[in-house]
Amino acid sequence: MHPVASTDGLTLTVEEYGTPGQSATIVFLPALGVPLAYYRPLFEAWVARGRHVVGVELRGMPQSPVSDLRRDSFGYAHLLREDLPAIFADPAVAAADRIVLVGHSLGGQLALLSGAAGTVRADAVVALATGTSSPAARRTRLGRASRAAGIRFVGAVTCSLGYWPGHRLGFAGRQPRTLMNDWGYEARTGRYRLRGDYTDYEAALSTLPVPALLVGIAGDRMIPRAAVDHLAGRLPAQVSRTTIEAVPDHFLWARRAPEKVVAGVEDWLTTQGL
Repeated sequence: MHPVASTDGLTLTVEEYGTPGQSATIVFLPALGVPLAYYRPLFEAWVARGRHVVGVELRGMPQSPVSDLRRDSFGYAHLLREDLPAIFADPAVAAADRIVLVGHSLGGQLALLSGAAGTVRADAVVALATGTSSPAARRTRLGRASRAAGIRFVGAVTCSLGYWPGHRLGFAGRQPRTLMNDWGYEARTGRYRLRGDYTDYEAALSTLPVPALLVGIAGDRMIPRAAVDHLAGRLPAQVSRTTIEAVPDHFLWARRAPEKVVAGVEDWLTTQGL
């Protein structure tokens, strides 16, 4: 376990598994509101294949807390332009010859956005169970209406309280207003626009310069295939796709069937020489 100082002074935490070898190092970013400890079975499965893994506890989570989410709000831009560069400058990552940036759900979005904008140096990007949150990706009228209502509810509660109390409402954990505004904008419009960052991320994604793999989880109701399709349509045509028959749940695959997901990703990494 390593403490890492972000550029604004916040102490981040990374957990290192395995030792560097001839294959690329995996840098892993969790889903929104999911602590890094949840993924330990996944990391152990990767280490069993000889990988060196560096897991990142996202800002605001238990090992890298923010004491006052109203006063010290942060958004996607902080994660992409302050935290990730600090992580990549840490000796555990900086010494690696090749790096694969892997993320689950929000972590996959961050991996794609950083790869597109070049905020860090990664040789490939893998997004696990990652897709749009937009109602446009729901196939039925009822599904689109339900999704839109949920997005409006999140926005209203966040605006009213000044933060999102997901620890009480069963979605995404406690999160600051700015981050939920970034999440909400993509959820409403199906496009990325980050607070405090004037990068045209949609244009950057359309010309993503590094190899990328989108991994869907069969039966994932939170990010169904249509949600992955929507995101894939905003990426270059050569981006790779695969669907894994693991535990049909957005989260549980990481604990109950990590080997299946690791196997699918490793097959692709072999084709990339990583």
